[in-house]
Amino acid sequence: MFNKAYIIAFCLLFSLNAAAKEMSRMTLEDGTEIMLNDDFTWQYVLLTESEPLTAQLTPAVMANSALMTSTVSQGVRVTFKSAQWDDEELGLDFSIDNTSALTVLKVTVAATLFDDGGNKITTTEFNVWQAQNRLSETYLRKNQQRDSRIFKLDGIDPAQWQKQFISLNIIAVETR
Repeated sequence: MFNKAYIIAFCLLFSLNAAAKEMSRMTLEDGTEIMLNDDFTWQYVLLTESEPLTAQLTPAVMANSALMTSTVSQGVRVTFKSAQWDDEELGLDFSIDNTSALTVLKVTVAATLFDDGGNKITTTEFNVWQAQNRLSETYLRKNQQRDSRIFKLDGIDPAQWQKQFISLNIIAVETR
């Protein structure tokens, strides 16, 4: 039988390596830059290396905005579907796909909106999918695809968001 101290030490040892660290960067033939991580994952480099307070999209990403409208974590893919304007209120709609063997109960996403010049407007977090407790028909099971409800954002100028630059990042996935 394992001692509690051994279990805690074992968990700490492996949790230190949980965050992926950048190993190198590469530029693809089309000019898009990618970052290679030490956990055998990769991701697009979306922002320029300017001042930390001013986030701006790279020219390659602005030319192909589809690079940032989808994100995957733990077998769950979240994709930006559409935007609807209701007066001055922006509504965002997403698609959620589960390819993992686990049942998904909740998916939390951070969405960063950029204006037509590639400058960051805002970042907001919301649950794109949340099952209801003890209602199994609301769970997102393996190989299922569901649409999110429409999320409303205030304070976005429609004239500055014509190109619909949005970057998604899955923050948390709760499974059963």
